[in-house]
Amino acid sequence: MDTEKFEEFSRQMSGPAGGGAAPKAAPSLDPSVLNGFCNSLTEALSDNVTLDDLGKRGDADDVIRVSAPARPLVEALYKSVTGVAKGIPGYPELPAKGDFGDVPNRKLSADVQIKDGRPQAITFDVAQFADAADWSAHLPLRIGISTDGAAQSAPTGATELDLSGLQEAFSSMAGSDFEDGSATDSGFDPGPAAPLTESQYAELQKLGIDRNIAESLNHSGLTFDEIKGLTPQPI
Repeated sequence: MDTEKFEEFSRQMSGPAGGGAAPKAAPSLDPSVLNGFCNSLTEALSDNVTLDDLGKRGDADDVIRVSAPARPLVEALYKSVTGVAKGIPGYPELPAKGDFGDVPNRKLSADVQIKDGRPQAITFDVAQFADAADWSAHLPLRIGISTDGAAQSAPTGATELDLSGLQEAFSSMAGSDFEDGSATDSGFDPGPAAPLTESQYAELQKLGIDRNIAESLNHSGLTFDEIKGLTPQPI
């Protein structure tokens, strides 16, 4: 679907015209609480994380090894989170002291490759998590970082969703348009739609709507004809 059209569709459905309730304002966070969290997080990292310059490697300008004692770092980060959680309205209270017995009580490290001043890749040896491993055992996991990736596009054979048809279906479910005037926007329940048959599932599959999507739409109240109407109409 066209993402811009979907954003507009979402705004319409969340407003009075779509029958949805107006969104509530997010709980506000005291700036002093956020500032305290940033300071606590900075302290946790500066006290536990060390950086070592390993020089050049391959086409990277620099390789920096980031190391930290796993359990103390996790404990410090948890302390930072619990501090800010107390100041967030409606956030559940966390235990003052967490259980980190499953966190390895040893130093772990990762190598960050830098090129042109930007991280190019991160390499982490997963074997560091092993409780008893030979020094020669290694399982490197390399994560490449790119800022010039190709734009995402719909896969071959994808069918564009007709948002106007979807909007009409939602409006119908909300009871917003009935000729006899017996239903209004408030308190009307259109009831469950008739379950789809195997032949209807097969027909929808040919139109580009797979069974899982069709079943979900049907359970939400859409009939076979309404689901079928979501597919592009022939010109």
